[in-house]
Amino acid sequence: MTGPPRIPGYTYVQHIGQGGFADVFLYEQEWPRQRVAVKVVRPDVPLTEREKSMFTVEANAMARLSDHPYIVSVVTAGTTSEQEGSRPYLVMRYCPPPDLGQRVQVQPMSVVEAVATGIKLASAIETAHRSGILHRDIKPSNVLVTTYSEPALTDFGIAGTMHETDADTDVRISYPWSPPELLDGRSNGSVASDVYSLGATIWNLLVGRSPFSIPSGDNSSRALTARILHSSPPRTRRPDVPPALDLLLQQCLAKDPRHRPSSALELARGLQRIESQAGFPRTMISVEADLPAVQDVSAHATEDATVLKPVTVISGSSPRVAVETPSVPTQEPRPTLGERWRMAWLVAGVVALLVVGLVLFLTAGDDERPPSTTPTPTVSTPDPIDPLAPTEPPDVTGRRTAQGVVFRWVAPDGAQAGDSWQWRRTDSGEEQRTTDTTLTVRVDDGVDDRVCLQVRLIRGSFASPWGNRCVD
Repeated sequence: MTGPPRIPGYTYVQHIGQGGFADVFLYEQEWPRQRVAVKVVRPDVPLTEREKSMFTVEANAMARLSDHPYIVSVVTAGTTSEQEGSRPYLVMRYCPPPDLGQRVQVQPMSVVEAVATGIKLASAIETAHRSGILHRDIKPSNVLVTTYSEPALTDFGIAGTMHETDADTDVRISYPWSPPELLDGRSNGSVASDVYSLGATIWNLLVGRSPFSIPSGDNSSRALTARILHSSPPRTRRPDVPPALDLLLQQCLAKDPRHRPSSALELARGLQRIESQAGFPRTMISVEADLPAVQDVSAHATEDATVLKPVTVISGSSPRVAVETPSVPTQEPRPTLGERWRMAWLVAGVVALLVVGLVLFLTAGDDERPPSTTPTPTVSTPDPIDPLAPTEPPDVTGRRTAQGVVFRWVAPDGAQAGDSWQWRRTDSGEEQRTTDTTLTVRVDDGVDDRVCLQVRLIRGSFASPWGNRCVD
């Protein structure tokens, strides 16, 4: 560790961490007085154009997202003096150590806390994605903890914009947390790769290690890469983890990016459903809303010019909606008791007159009634749901036999001519469309890993929801 630089307006307190190419120090800001974390490129790191670019990217990305409650906010950025080596630095909100990675090594999180933390981090990542920013280095050590015990995502040093990642020629990788497509060079980063890394991070919060590491085993980069590329996504094997949570995390760790949740928001909503099913306290999803268009500002010059940036809080199932201030209805004075009686008698008299008129009209002769020329109005009704459309998932069963794991499935409303099925293994990513209603999954002798299958019914142009079954 090298000495801290002298930065005007800041007083050095202590060294608090070290990253791949930078040191992090605790400083006291003189005005306004507050403690801040200052990240400075180390003097032994050659300041290549790439290193400078990475620091600029990090500063811009974090500043762009610093309003989010679960992203570390940036105070300012700059460069040290020439005597200090002209090193770039970044001043950030101070989050006291240890980070989440260090914390769960000592004691893994409870299920309720890990799920809530996952929802909060997914909110931060979804906000970054909506701003066109991919993090590409999500891992427990890059999640700090605020003084209010809230997670805060940091280290956007290798972040990239969605439309520029394909042009990258050098992508840094954190082996235990990177998805297969980054390790074998098929991708330089995507929404799906960030979802994978977030799923691996949540898995770590529950277990205290990365998903493909082996206690007391070979956890070198080469061994980890081989397991990430070829081994099935593991379960947490915690008895208190709901099966639905294990299944969701295995989907996040799927080899094929198409089999993962399609977005960080979809992952957050899946975690919210688990909260609801398990009776956990509700954790809200915070995603930045679209700002309303500003029209004719001069017409409102006399009004208060302070504008609040709206934030949409998205529930587990509701769509994203605009936030508007509800209008307050004007309350009319309530009528007195006497006025209410007079009004009631008046209404009763009008009703009586209408009844008498109706009776006289109905008793008149048919020959005195002019033929009706008014056509009978027709009432349009919405098209009914196609009776062939399957609305319920198939009933899927499974059991382990000497030949392997045998799955069977049936349609809840009975089989119909032309029915076909699509099955998908969530542990390996294999899938197929078939007319069979049974599948035998071969397993190695002595291997008792969980095998999970999803099945849905294809009937005409309709598809049912997925039915799920896992066999230990």
